[in-house]
Amino acid sequence: MNSHLMTHNRAQAATYSLLRLSWGIFKVGALAFGGHAALVVMVERYLVVQKKLFSSEDILDAMSLATLLPGPMAVNVVCYLGYRLNGWLGAGVFFVAIAAPPTILMVIIAAWYYQAGGQFGTGGSNTFVLLTVAAVILSTGLTLYKKQIHRDAAGLALCLLAFVSTLVFSGFVVSIALILAGAIIGYSVYRTSSDAHVAEQYIVPKLGVNLLIILLLAVVFLGYLFGGYRFAPHGPWQIVSVFSGMSLTLFGGGMVIIPYMQAILVDELSWLQTKEYVDAIAFGQITPGPILVSVTFIGYKVAGILGAVLATLAIFLPSASLMIILAQYINYQHGRIKAVFRGIRPVVIGMIMAAGIQLLMATPGFSLPAVLFGLIGFAWLSFGRLNPIYLILIGFFIDFIF
Repeated sequence: MNSHLMTHNRAQAATYSLLRLSWGIFKVGALAFGGHAALVVMVERYLVVQKKLFSSEDILDAMSLATLLPGPMAVNVVCYLGYRLNGWLGAGVFFVAIAAPPTILMVIIAAWYYQAGGQFGTGGSNTFVLLTVAAVILSTGLTLYKKQIHRDAAGLALCLLAFVSTLVFSGFVVSIALILAGAIIGYSVYRTSSDAHVAEQYIVPKLGVNLLIILLLAVVFLGYLFGGYRFAPHGPWQIVSVFSGMSLTLFGGGMVIIPYMQAILVDELSWLQTKEYVDAIAFGQITPGPILVSVTFIGYKVAGILGAVLATLAIFLPSASLMIILAQYINYQHGRIKAVFRGIRPVVIGMIMAAGIQLLMATPGFSLPAVLFGLIGFAWLSFGRLNPIYLILIGFFIDFIF
């Protein structure tokens, strides 16, 4: 890891206390509707544009690495950025800040749902909110394109390839293929003969804590792989056993794991009925943050508030810890690695732009006022200095009133 960048980040973090920064992350977590892309984009605007603690390259590199690893990309990226600022304490504080809003909301929904006998509906339209989030994603994608690609022919080709492929196809395999293509092309195009001989300062991470965490993660992974959760007593221990194992085997995002979770939680363990599971997924889609916050609902069903908290911790923390540890061993300033990530960044930008379009396509109830609101929001975000949080609040208020 670049020692100069780390020193700069820590100096900046001293100016903005960790608690003050976490309050900003908390507000992002409370309003990050639209999935992982929206969450990362809003974090990027907060930490890069507003606080200037990171560069756009830092965010894109973190997203690139998170795409290749298990777990929810957005939460992994946020925890990693917290680690970059203030070690494991920063990672923990940022995790609480980003996960607390959807977790609290999901606990409230779960309590209401079971008090109403499972009859609580998920109706209502979020048209203005979703259009606003799409505008935030697209405007950020445009800004990143200008910064990272602009007139770079290879970068433009990779960005277009990722954009079109993500819209036409879906699934983890396509994402991995695009990332690998970007890495190979980046290594071939951007690597120069002088890069290979540049001596870079690189801080080798200490092994103590990392080795202990890796051993613990290995135990969790192997225990889950061999079905150890079946022998754990029903309740909190089984919740931790199941969801921590899932965290390390989740590739491709929350939507990919939905049928997999159903097979274990509904069919095998009989924690909840099919209708309850479907409702949990639906609540995860209409609440801010990643869809995997649905496990909070499931944990509440099994063991109340304690179960909800344990389920949330178990699904997010193992994969986030794995990413933090692996990222420490990547020297982003080495010539060849710089070339690889320079090739991956346009791919990530294309995926971000495609996520904005996909959200537009999934938005219900288009109307002329809603479209105009979205266009005005996009222009204001792209060419002005409007904080997207306020725009989302306006959209939420309009949806609630009308």
